[in-house]
Amino acid sequence: MESCGYCICFVEQPANRALAEKLITEISTYTLPKKMYILAEEVQYKTGRFLPITDGTPLTKEQLDILSGCRWLLIICNKEDRNSSGISQAINYFAANKGKDFILPVLLNGEPESAFSPEFFEKRKSIITFNDGTTQEITEIVEPLAIDVRAKDIKSSLSLLHHTRIKIVAALIGVSYDTLEQRHEKRIRQRLKTIALLAILLPVILGGFFTYLWFNSKHKTEIAIAKTQLSKDLLADMCLNYPLLFQDTPEIQPYVDLLLVNSLEKLRIAESEYIPLLPVDELLLPKADDDLIQFRNKAKILRYLGKKEEAVNAYKKTASMLEQGSELYSRVSELFVKNTDPKVYPSGILVIEIEDEVSKACGGLRVGDIIVETGSFKFRDLGQYEIYLHNRAIKNRNMKFTILRPDNNELSRMTLLIKPENLVYLAEEM
Repeated sequence: MESCGYCICFVEQPANRALAEKLITEISTYTLPKKMYILAEEVQYKTGRFLPITDGTPLTKEQLDILSGCRWLLIICNKEDRNSSGISQAINYFAANKGKDFILPVLLNGEPESAFSPEFFEKRKSIITFNDGTTQEITEIVEPLAIDVRAKDIKSSLSLLHHTRIKIVAALIGVSYDTLEQRHEKRIRQRLKTIALLAILLPVILGGFFTYLWFNSKHKTEIAIAKTQLSKDLLADMCLNYPLLFQDTPEIQPYVDLLLVNSLEKLRIAESEYIPLLPVDELLLPKADDDLIQFRNKAKILRYLGKKEEAVNAYKKTASMLEQGSELYSRVSELFVKNTDPKVYPSGILVIEIEDEVSKACGGLRVGDIIVETGSFKFRDLGQYEIYLHNRAIKNRNMKFTILRPDNNELSRMTLLIKPENLVYLAEEM
């Protein structure tokens, strides 16, 4: 029989299921402060299983085996399921084998008396002695300690769960909440100090790095080459080791990835030949918490590295986050990656929306066209494109724009004469 740290028992319905899944995620991703490892083993709280119950149906042998094999039982409680026979059976079976001290209710909605199964309440009798020597027996109804995640809706409850997970983990590993909370707060303060130091030092380091690259490209001196190599090695070390350094601090990891990907994007804009030499494969994988800019930067870097399939996937992730033109962006970006050389056309501006009058004034520029060159300048990002037009454009004077136009599964190249001041359209960078 497979053992686990805990199982989560709930009546099968969407809100309960969502909370159970969130519980598993929050507990499994929580890392104990280092000094707490001597008090608990990870297996005691990181391994969990679902125990969904169909109301009115007795527990199966498989479900009873799950209960027998887990150390803790978490029950999702709400007023709708208070009288569930399956929940009652699970509580009674587990209590008979492990005791009620290892059952932890999670209150989703309602008041305790209307949401907790009757099995949770304990009757305690005590004798009160009065001043005159007479006694009286009284009976108290004792509620269990519970994790309270009640909120206005399930989304808010899931968010609240993130902040209460320390209480759950403290119970699962058998330490007081205050002990774990103090350790957790100390760790958070240390992380904030690390982030602050990183925020201060990293721009300085990378600023020096790009300076060295500039000197290396303009002045081939031995000192410049040596400094460039040193900076390259430093960035390579950061790409390789920083994700490992902060792997136990998941809330910091997105900021580290953001800094490193932004730095790689600056190298791409600088047309650095060092990017293929850096250990960036893991760094460029799509992450669930990536935003639009992060997905796009990864797509552009992957295209620069010649990793077409990975770049197409990253562009599709980017497209899914656009408010307008997502389907067009997804389709055209795939053509752009597969049919162009990043050394020939480092970047592109996709026309998402343009009015008919503007289209006529711009030589027939239309939705789906990709601007890849202005005048004789092949820009490497949107910023360069806008700066070039601002500095080089002459009012009321046509400028040559090189356009790639989707044609079935290919891109046709053409040149349009356009006055930059007429360019009023919705566009997205590739």
